[in-house]
Amino acid sequence: MKKISITISMIMSLLGQSITPEHLDQLKFRNIGPAVAGGRIHDVEVVPGNPEIMFIASASGGIWKSSSKGTMWKPVFDDQKVSTFGDIAISQSNPNIIYAGTGEQQNRQSSSWGNGIYKSSDQGETWSSIGLESTFHIARVIIHPNNSNIVYVAALGNLWKASNERGVYKSSNGGRSWKKILYIDDETGAIDLAIDKNDPNTLYAATYQRMRKAWGFNGGGPGSDIYKTVDGGSSWNQLSSGLPPGDKGRIGLATSKTRSNIIYATVEHADSSGFYRSGNGGRTWKKMNKLNPRPMYYSHIFVDPNNDDIVYLLATNFYRTENQGKTFYEMPTRPTYDVGVHSDHHSLWIDSNNSKHFYLAGDAGLHETWDYGKSYNRLNNIPIGQFYGIGVDMDIPYNIYGGMQDNHSWVGPSATRHWLGILSDDWRQIGFGDGMYQQPAPNSSILYNATQNGNIVRVDRKTGNIQGIKPFSNDPKDKNRYDWVTPIMISKQSPNRVYLGGNRLFISNNGGVSWDRTKDLTKATNRDSLSIMGILGVDTKISRNDGTSSYGEIISMDESPLWYKILWVGTDDGNLQVSRDGGKNWNEVSQNIYGLPSESYVSRVIASKKGRGTAYVTFDRHREGDWSPYVFRTDDYGQTWQDLSNDLPSGSINVILEHPDNANVLFLGTEHAVFISMNSGNDWVVFNSNLPTTLYDDMVIHPREKDLVLGTHGRSFWVLDDTAPLAEWSESLDKPVHVYSIRPATLFHYWKDTSYRGQEEWTGPNPDFGAIISFIVNSNEGQAVIKIKRRNKTIRSYQLSVSPGVINRFVWDLKHPPPPFIQNNEETPGLIKPDKSELLPIPPHSLDPQGPHVSPGVYTVTVSVGNKSHSQKVRVNGDPKLNLRTGDYRQRETFLLELYDIHKQAFTLNEKLKEMVKQSSKRMKADDKKLISIKGQQKKVNSIRSGLMRLARELQGGGVRQGSFFPPTDTHKDKFSQLIKSWKEIKVSKYDHEMNGELILEDLKVGDGAKAENNSVVTVNYTGWLRDGTKFDSSLNPGRKPFRFTVGAGQVIKGWDEGVAGMKVGGKRKLIIPPNMGYGKRDMRVIPPNSTLVFEVELLVVE
Repeated sequence: MKKISITISMIMSLLGQSITPEHLDQLKFRNIGPAVAGGRIHDVEVVPGNPEIMFIASASGGIWKSSSKGTMWKPVFDDQKVSTFGDIAISQSNPNIIYAGTGEQQNRQSSSWGNGIYKSSDQGETWSSIGLESTFHIARVIIHPNNSNIVYVAALGNLWKASNERGVYKSSNGGRSWKKILYIDDETGAIDLAIDKNDPNTLYAATYQRMRKAWGFNGGGPGSDIYKTVDGGSSWNQLSSGLPPGDKGRIGLATSKTRSNIIYATVEHADSSGFYRSGNGGRTWKKMNKLNPRPMYYSHIFVDPNNDDIVYLLATNFYRTENQGKTFYEMPTRPTYDVGVHSDHHSLWIDSNNSKHFYLAGDAGLHETWDYGKSYNRLNNIPIGQFYGIGVDMDIPYNIYGGMQDNHSWVGPSATRHWLGILSDDWRQIGFGDGMYQQPAPNSSILYNATQNGNIVRVDRKTGNIQGIKPFSNDPKDKNRYDWVTPIMISKQSPNRVYLGGNRLFISNNGGVSWDRTKDLTKATNRDSLSIMGILGVDTKISRNDGTSSYGEIISMDESPLWYKILWVGTDDGNLQVSRDGGKNWNEVSQNIYGLPSESYVSRVIASKKGRGTAYVTFDRHREGDWSPYVFRTDDYGQTWQDLSNDLPSGSINVILEHPDNANVLFLGTEHAVFISMNSGNDWVVFNSNLPTTLYDDMVIHPREKDLVLGTHGRSFWVLDDTAPLAEWSESLDKPVHVYSIRPATLFHYWKDTSYRGQEEWTGPNPDFGAIISFIVNSNEGQAVIKIKRRNKTIRSYQLSVSPGVINRFVWDLKHPPPPFIQNNEETPGLIKPDKSELLPIPPHSLDPQGPHVSPGVYTVTVSVGNKSHSQKVRVNGDPKLNLRTGDYRQRETFLLELYDIHKQAFTLNEKLKEMVKQSSKRMKADDKKLISIKGQQKKVNSIRSGLMRLARELQGGGVRQGSFFPPTDTHKDKFSQLIKSWKEIKVSKYDHEMNGELILEDLKVGDGAKAENNSVVTVNYTGWLRDGTKFDSSLNPGRKPFRFTVGAGQVIKGWDEGVAGMKVGGKRKLIIPPNMGYGKRDMRVIPPNSTLVFEVELLVVE
């Protein structure tokens, strides 16, 4: 009994072991894009004096830097704690100094929050946090033009809760300390700052009172106004003359770049919203125009740096005035919806040396114009897509679908056959509006596509046909409500059953042709009765509920994978409902969660495979100013709950996912990172790997490939290929070495089907070609040997360094070892070639010759460390696009292996002959017959070698050229036969024997006397030459005598012992002795190391 107890204890301990971030380091994700559709950018800045260096600050995708005017970009903020920005500023006096304010200022329902201000002293390469961590949203940063240590910050403050950390801040010591220099109240922050061109102590500040909740938005109040300081912030005056009285909303500011006292403002007001100008430093204002579209989200104005009568106003559309705002010209950005330049603009950088040149940034990324905005180049090479919901289909390779913020819905492949990777051309728009959840129907070309506020359509993803299928309410008193991010779902058991979440759950059993609906599953609270900043919803006058069209809707829903009648829904007003009869009856169970505040927004609910009554739910309360993580599990249909929030940092949780092959393995997507649990949520660790800091809004594991696909709201899609090691983690912990199951691999050729695309286009990487081999070494061994065998014959063997205790990952390329090849590294006098790192884009595949592909079949992969090993089988499949039999592949493989075998021999002989030519040329004249003979032989061998490689490339491909899996043709076989014939002629030559390290004997005269045998004492005359004809020794030289030695006694070099044996007295013999039978690597002064020696020996006496 004691023994049984110990065993159970050990097993429980083993299963309880948690994974660590270090275990996951080698599991790298692929950022596959798209970059073509952009993502929201809040600021674009160019380094003064260096226009090729520029930066963009995105809403949730970090900071990106280009050193090539936007041709290529790199992220420079991935390793920091947040990824959202309101503004960046580059010092004019020291362009190496950059300040970045985190937390976007656009007040959206999806806005993320920052953690203060950061500073870079090396032009954006590295960053340090320098304070104001609790300001959450920084709208503007201004650096003193002559002193980079003086910095002003407009801090909006917490969007969702009153706080004192807001207003205008100043640092005089480069951010080491900060002083709040303008503060209104705990609900009013600073939304904009502008500095006087000629007097840096004169600044203008716009304050903004606003607050958002889950149910709505109040975008104004008495705190919103304009202020001015003339002493660097020591004192401020309110500027109100000419501005509309009473409550105001968001205000945008811009000062002249050429004159003092000229300032423009957009002012949001219930009655007098519009565009204002002051020509006397703000003492009085004049309303110039009523234009001020959707101020809550825009309010961006920019003054031409060379003419302050010209002002640009950015909003849904893009406007310019050339007469101080009296009239505005709508810029010709698009002839119609979805054609031309995307709408929704947020930032502008105007070239001070050429006002016709500017960068325009907004929801769709970055555009550049050189003709005053008449035409644009779209810099769509920054993968900062903001996705809400994602889906995958069952194509081979599978496609990924995503709904993007203000940039429609998109579909792209998880992998391609393009040699370069996943191209921008591979991504297709498959929906309109703000894309939301995407659900491809299995075994069908139908995609269910949702856009904002419940607009669901059925799309034929092959033809593009779109049919609207949104449910309709006949009762005007009982209208349906839908969240901005409307959830849709296809049943796990029936592909025709579709679910749509509104204030009730809509269920269609015929693909959306008709709908059944449940009762209202929300609290149905009238939000007009709720207050924000002390104002009831019904009384809100400014930006009332902007961005939140309704309240009381389903946010998340799921159907049990074990029984389709078990349904879960979670709402934005805190209801968590479960039905066990297909939606007829419901039980609200959030009230059973101990310690959960009421009205908590349900960010995700999922039903588990562990049992019918098991489900997970996450709540997000940041809209109430609560950043605590909330994760729970129930095993009894919500009657009781277990808190799974331990080990999680503060912040929103957006999504939870269960691994389909192991229900104990869970993933969490949060506002900044991904987390993983191996024990049903009892412990969590961050999944760092190569993932950036960004918003992880949705995730899915592909049912067939088991890839983990991440949909981010700021950095597009990321894919982890093959999560089998995570599902099988617990199986590997007690073994010295363990190979995880290997998914089938497929033979195909990458196709170089595009040409010279330049360096500007961003390309997503394909998966590594071949079989992904994942294994763990639970010992201190640092080396592993990997062998791939088929029917006990070794196909490939690798030795590599391993990291103990880590999931190691290696890819077998489904090929035999590569052939030897000649490296072309010759230098040309007077020519400097670029380093490989300078040749862009970096080739995604090796350009070196490759070994032959293996044939379809089952192979054994064995990983050995020390005297321990473990094996797994892997199936290699043929190319599904080719109508070939296994025998066809085998013919090709056999042909190439035979060819490569001869090539290897020819290559070795060619290299030796080249060295012989090189050494001989140093001592022989060019017309020496021996040198001419050696050169001729080397030329013949090299011709055979190169002919074999050319023939191999016709099947295997080479460089960027793809090959073929078809078996060799008769022409290939004839070519090979001719090469074999030529090779056989070479094989019988003396050069072949010599180059292969063989002793070559040539009897110049056959003797007729006594025969020299082992232990015979012989006397000889001799002369010795190097291979190039240089004589280094001779017994015939004046003063020398014949040489006497014992044959086979080791008194002479091996070549002499074996070469003299068998001679008869009176005979003469030529000995060609290879280095291994001569003096080898030794330097004998007159005989260089590794020399081939030529002797003529005359046998005089045998004793």
